[in-house]
Amino acid sequence: MREEIQVTGIILYATLVKEYDKRLVILTKERGKITVFANGARKAVSQLRAASQSFVMGTFTVFPGRDSYTLVKAEVREYFSGLPLDMEKLCYASYVCEFMSYYTREGCYCVNELNLLYVTLKALEQGTVDNQLIRYVFEVRLMDIEGQGIHAYTCVRCNKKELKYFNAKAGGLLCEACGKELKLTRTVSETLIYTLQYIQSADLTKLYAFQLSEDAMSELKYVADRFREAYIDREFKSLEILSSL
Repeated sequence: MREEIQVTGIILYATLVKEYDKRLVILTKERGKITVFANGARKAVSQLRAASQSFVMGTFTVFPGRDSYTLVKAEVREYFSGLPLDMEKLCYASYVCEFMSYYTREGCYCVNELNLLYVTLKALEQGTVDNQLIRYVFEVRLMDIEGQGIHAYTCVRCNKKELKYFNAKAGGLLCEACGKELKLTRTVSETLIYTLQYIQSADLTKLYAFQLSEDAMSELKYVADRFREAYIDREFKSLEILSSL
């Protein structure tokens, strides 16, 4: 007989189903990305109403079914209540959750992903770091966690440490000799090289503890965009909304 279980996680998104119910997709530390139905959560008297919102972090007691779970109760630790109050922050937070959803699945231990998502949503809510910088730092770090990161410490072809070029399809940074052999390479600055290495190695508590100049931000944007386009085979709805802002 199946029993109730507890999972710790963050709600990636919530959608309305039937008249009073919600369908939640939760990234959990213990079981990866799971689908949870919150029955009656839209009723004014429901104890699940406040806890069944996008971005809510907490401990969720769920009952497992064949393909999904049913929410029994929730102990909320963080609402990230500042995000829905700012349209730009809300859009960036939605994109971060959609990007995370792309990489995660049920049955995986997702402690690194969950911790990254938490510090990212917190950084967006606090507003001390540029939203666009948060987005690209998040992308680079998550792809690295998932084993698909930018090769940023040595030449991706010959392992030399003297780096000068970037090529997305090659997998990352290149030395001068290897870069000249390939088409569609772009010269990169020392600032960009250091930034990529910092993003991939920094403690999560310090991940968003820096700013970039306009030129450096433009360079990071180019590299992150080209790398994402080369290795991710889908369009993100929230990214389309961000592009229109």
